[in-house]
Amino acid sequence: MSAKLEVSHDEISLIPLLCGFSGDELDRIIALCEPAKTEDGMLFEAGSTAEAFYLLTRGSVSLFQDKHESHKLHPIVIIGELGALTGRKRTTRAVVGQNAEVWQIRVAALNDLFESDKELGLHFQNNLLEMLADKLHRDQVRLQDMRSNIIHTQKAMKRMRDFLLESKDTVVSNPIHEVIDGLIKRNRRVNYRVDPPAALASTLRMDDGTEALVQQIARTVMTVTGLKGGEGDRISGVLYLGGPEIPISGRILRIDGAVAEIGLDLLFDEYADMLEGYLTRVQMLDFLV
Repeated sequence: MSAKLEVSHDEISLIPLLCGFSGDELDRIIALCEPAKTEDGMLFEAGSTAEAFYLLTRGSVSLFQDKHESHKLHPIVIIGELGALTGRKRTTRAVVGQNAEVWQIRVAALNDLFESDKELGLHFQNNLLEMLADKLHRDQVRLQDMRSNIIHTQKAMKRMRDFLLESKDTVVSNPIHEVIDGLIKRNRRVNYRVDPPAALASTLRMDDGTEALVQQIARTVMTVTGLKGGEGDRISGVLYLGGPEIPISGRILRIDGAVAEIGLDLLFDEYADMLEGYLTRVQMLDFLV
């Protein structure tokens, strides 16, 4: 890989984050690019801290979630810009293909450039906001399609369950009924989870004074880290909801490493309304009005 990125302004302007800049402005941003370092073909691992984003100019980069390839990227494309610009940890593993050419821009260097040229930074910020608004819009369209499919599937499964109940029993009737009934319960809206953002962080304070950080929460279940106990144990404490606090109890359903999943007991109406209000506040962060 050469020590200097050679890419035309027309090519790099195809990237939404970098569109609309003048040739001189693009040259100043391109000057920040440096060859990306990879170890055994690995660009970054899931869970690693994002301090730079990447520009793929030749070859391919594959993104993996768990062991499955979710996307295979080809030039010219930016990789990992949102995670780097917001300081979030990587959610995927990026593997560089053979003969690929990848460049990196360190966020610290980019911030120094914007500090010296406020107009350039403002233009970049506007592009970033437009990108996020477009992403939210596309996500909403996909979610609406998924929601419609789930509703259609739920109705079909309920008809199938009713048909089984009304039909003569066979050796397969009960097993099929249990599977269908379990899927219907799992797909209910009360099981939809949200991830509390930093500004609306949620914590669980146990009766013994220890605290666990809520990673995901729904109306009937939540996952936390830092919880003491084992599968099947009963728990009780106070759930902090970014302001309001409610008493909760439940049972540890499963533990995977440091993460525990808790099935919540029914709440009094007053506390259920407070939890519902919190969930709505978090959901609105994903909704483009």
